[in-house]
Amino acid sequence: MAPRVRAGFKAVRTGSRVVRGLLRSPSPGLPRLAQPDPWLRPRGPAWHLERGRNLSRRAAGLLVLVLLSLLGAGVVGLAVLLLGLGVLQGSDLAGWLLALTLLLALLGLLWAMRRAGQLIRTDSQVSGGTAASDLPQDEEQLLSVLRTHQRALPPPTRAAFQTTVLATRDALRLTAGDTTLERDVYDARQAAREDLPELMQAYQSAPRDARTDRELLDQLRLIEDRMQRVVQVRGEAKGRALRAHGRYLQDKYDPRADQDET
Repeated sequence: MAPRVRAGFKAVRTGSRVVRGLLRSPSPGLPRLAQPDPWLRPRGPAWHLERGRNLSRRAAGLLVLVLLSLLGAGVVGLAVLLLGLGVLQGSDLAGWLLALTLLLALLGLLWAMRRAGQLIRTDSQVSGGTAASDLPQDEEQLLSVLRTHQRALPPPTRAAFQTTVLATRDALRLTAGDTTLERDVYDARQAAREDLPELMQAYQSAPRDARTDRELLDQLRLIEDRMQRVVQVRGEAKGRALRAHGRYLQDKYDPRADQDET
């Protein structure tokens, strides 16, 4: 008899751990789907497989939560019915127990609603992953242009278009902190806001032939060359600023510099 009792308790503990695991809400210490950079290519099969597992776990958790809620509602309903009869018969103890039961039922309802919200909530809402809407406005618009037009382009033109868009993105990032509207800043913003969107709209409305593709490649090359020059100039400037700051820190904190001066 004792082995059967131990086996029963073990089964109950295992079932309890499974239920707690299904109902556990995502937390910072638990692994979750990685939030990819919105500029990267679409997610691969591994990501979709992991997402399917995650959704299956959430669905199972919701099912368990519904079953527990129905079971709890049945128990509470039966208790309220019996205690209500006791109250009608004038029992003070039944009245206190009825109030306690209703309070516990309210707390259980709030807990179930909170758990359901945590299980339904998407991964991006839980983890605060980067989405396209988190990008600066110019970069978000540029990403929208890329996603809108890249699939309709033939492979050689698509590659040139993607390269130009990425060069423009890099130029936007390197000039994002500038408060003065210099030529580099102006060109990077204009390329993202007007030049690339207008170019792609004109290409979409033009007849599809080899001449149109060559014209598009030439104009994309012009934008790309300008953006690469901006990236090069700005990158060199930021490198010089970093080296100057390093020399400042060395003069400020390196004791050997004071010894050399003395």
